Amino acid sequence: MRKQNIAVGGSYVNERAQIAREVIEEVDQRKIKYNAFDLKDGKVIPYVKQICRKSALALWADREANPEEIAKMHPFDQLPWFETVPPREVKGAELELTKANIQQVVGNNNIHRW
Repeated sequence: MRKQNIAVGGSYVNERAQIAREVIEEVDQRKIKYNAFDLKDGKVIPYVKQICRKSALALWADREANPEEIAKMHPFDQLPWFETVPPREVKGAELELTKANIQQVVGNNNIHRW
């Protein structure tokens, strides 16, 4: 791989090790921070040091992760974040319902402020 192809949000695979590294932050122009995942089960691999040079990651990686591998790494991220956030009206209705439920259980007179 080329270091110019390494980008935040990208996932890169070392086939021999069966490990994927997902770039989560750009530390500076040369270094990135990453999370590592076992490709067999998708579990996070804890590393003491999760920062390396882009050039080192480019040498380490054989290729970019495919959609199946990314899904294994993030099984709960099936939808883009903007499709999972409810509209403001729904959040407002949920808040009002929660307030009403709290007042019903606790009652307005049972709240003591010292």
